[in-house]
Formats: sequence, C-alpha cells, structure tokens
Amino acid sequence: MRVPALTVSGHDRYNPEIRDRIVAKLHTPVDEATYQLVTPSRLRALAEIEAGNWPVVSLYLQLSPDRRVGGGWRTYLASLSDSVLKPIAEHRRRELLQEEFDRIETALDNELPALGRGAAFFTCRKLGVWRQIAVSVPLPDSVHVLPRPYLRPLVRTRDEHDRFVLGVLSEEMSRFFISQIGQVEEVFLVKGQGVRETLRDHGPKDRPHVMATEPLKNEARILAHAADLVLQQFEGRYLLFSGAAELRTAVIDFLPKAVQQHLGVEFSVEVHLPPAAVAAAAEPGQRAIEEREELVTVQRLLDAGPTRSAWGVQPTLDALRVGRVMTLIAEDSFARPGARCGNCGALLEPPVQRCPVCESEAVEAVEDVVELAIEHALEERSALEIVRSAAARQLMTTKIGPMAAVFRW
Repeated sequence: MRVPALTVSGHDRYNPEIRDRIVAKLHTPVDEATYQLVTPSRLRALAEIEAGNWPVVSLYLQLSPDRRVGGGWRTYLASLSDSVLKPIAEHRRRELLQEEFDRIETALDNELPALGRGAAFFTCRKLGVWRQIAVSVPLPDSVHVLPRPYLRPLVRTRDEHDRFVLGVLSEEMSRFFISQIGQVEEVFLVKGQGVRETLRDHGPKDRPHVMATEPLKNEARILAHAADLVLQQFEGRYLLFSGAAELRTAVIDFLPKAVQQHLGVEFSVEVHLPPAAVAAAAEPGQRAIEEREELVTVQRLLDAGPTRSAWGVQPTLDALRVGRVMTLIAEDSFARPGARCGNCGALLEPPVQRCPVCESEAVEAVEDVVELAIEHALEERSALEIVRSAAARQLMTTKIGPMAAVFRW
C-alpha cells in the first residue's frame, strides 16, 4: 500500500502552504483494494450507500489462527455463499451474486488482513461499491444481501476510547498510523530530507544550543501540526508517540494546547519496523488508557445512580427511544434476543406481543436487541463505551448489569 508522504528539509517552516499540502495528502483517496480500519467517517460513508434495485453483499468472516492456516477460511466462505445462492431460482441474479462472492474470494486469496480477528466486505459491482475492512474483534460469520450495507455487527467494533493516532518519530522519517487496539493502518509519512546533514554541517560552533537546533525545531513544528491534522481527519481520541526523547519532547511542545490534552503514554518501536510491530508496541499503553477510561465511565454511572442514569436493558432501551442517552455502555460480549415495534420503532425485551409504547401488535422478534441499540445510539450521535477491560466488566457485572446509559438531561 502506498502511503501519502510529504518531504521536508531542515529549512522548511510550517506555513499555510505546508498545511494545505498535508491536508491534501490526508484526503488522497484510499486504495480500496487494501484492508482498512473502521473510522467514524468511513462508517458514515457506508451508511449513506443506497443501492436501490442492485443488491449489496455484506459479508463478515472470522479469521482465527486455525482458519488462516492452509486456507481454512475457504470452507466457511463457501458455506456462507451457498446459503445465499442455492435458494435463488433466477439465473441472472444468482450469476451476479456469484460474481460478488468470487471477488471476495479473490481478495482473500491475494491477502488476508495481517492484523485483527476477521474481515468484513461490502460489495456491489453495478454501483462500483467495494470495501474491505479489517475487524478488530471477532464477529459471527454472516452474509446479508440488501439494498444497503448491513452495518449492525460492524458498529459494535466502535468505541469512544479505542480511537488512537500513533506517531513513530525520527529525524529522517516519521510515520503516522490510525489504530484500534491490536490493529494499525499507516495513513501519512513525513520524510526529513537532509535534516541530519543540516544539523551537522550548518550549526554555528559558538552557539550550539540556539541556531544549531533550528532545523530540528522546524521539523518538530511540522510534525506536531501533522499529528494534529491526522487526529482531526480520522477523529482520533488519543495521540501516542514513539521516538527519541529530544524530538518527541520538541513535537509535544509545538502541539496546540487542546491537542496536548489527548496525549497518551509514550511507547517504543523502531521507525522502520512493519505495522504489526507498531501495533504490538503500542498495545499495552492503549489497553491502560482503555481500562482507565472505562472505569471512569462506570464510576459516573455509579455516582449518578439508577434514577439519574439507566441501569439494565429495558431502562436503557427506553432512554434511547426518547433521545436521552449521552453515552451508551455495554459489555463487549453481551447479546440478547429482543423485539422491535414495527409501528413506533421501540426496542423491547421479550416476551412481548403488544408494544407497551403505542399498543401496536406489529412487534417483530430480533436476534440481538443490543446491536440495534448500538446502531440507534450512533444514529443519535451518542457516545459509545464497549466495556472490554476485566476491571470495568467486573464492576459492571456486580453493580449495574451488562448494559446501561448516561443521560443527556
């Protein structure tokens, strides 16, 4: 994958022209034949796809270690495709869908995602839709053929505190990644052309701590603003740096004050190592941040109490229905069958045959009401906290329950 890059020298100063160049690089169209991470903007773009009469195939496939060895994934992909194709009597429709499954198989043949626990594909050749997503958590194998991408399993991978930007800094080359815990995607590269030579050859001998460091300051200022722009572009929540102490400190000093509040712990990795090594090096610091923030969120629930927040499944679903949810909290593995009213849209715990909100009998069973709740929360622009750390999960289980919400008002 070709990473958008900017080359600077020790004489270049950050200015509006360089800012525009960085922004243009960050808006370079992504190669859709590569695996991408889920970001808020990418999820919104998928949600906006409307295919009309042309079906969109949405396929989720777990890629556990045993499935990666010897092409073990093929059996599961074949089973998913057969479940769709065999009931179709119309030859042309079956042929079109077979082409979509063949594209997915070819993509997996060419490359499995190096990181993560699975992959999701969204494809509609007639509309030019093709997305391949590396999934950070295991999602059940499934396939859906609908006029729009089926995103409910994917939204479950989103988390307010699992949106990181990583900067691996050096004078000759600095790399920027977006990351979910255990996964990274390289999105920007800054090449420091001739910076070392400038530092060595052009610093006045009588003032080594003033002018001699000016090239380093120039590069650090550019790197700081690049980090800020990457954080904005990909809606990151935390910024973590690796690199030599002098350069890292200089970059942090030039960060806008608002961005400094998003700094996480430093990590250490050699600048030329592959993305998998960067992901592994950053993971301990990321997990520490995740646990800290999850415990803070759960404590907010405890402080508010069940009268000023929602504790339990149905109270949370009721709060979602009336738009009161500021933050939806759910344990990562929690799922529960439920129901949805076809008249007013209320989400309900079974058993129920008549909607208690509008008294309609147009109530349908749903496989997982938690997925629908997460989808609804994101549509309402509520924050999402998927609780994964052992400490926060234990606190939820013993004090609150597997699902809750902090109120807006």
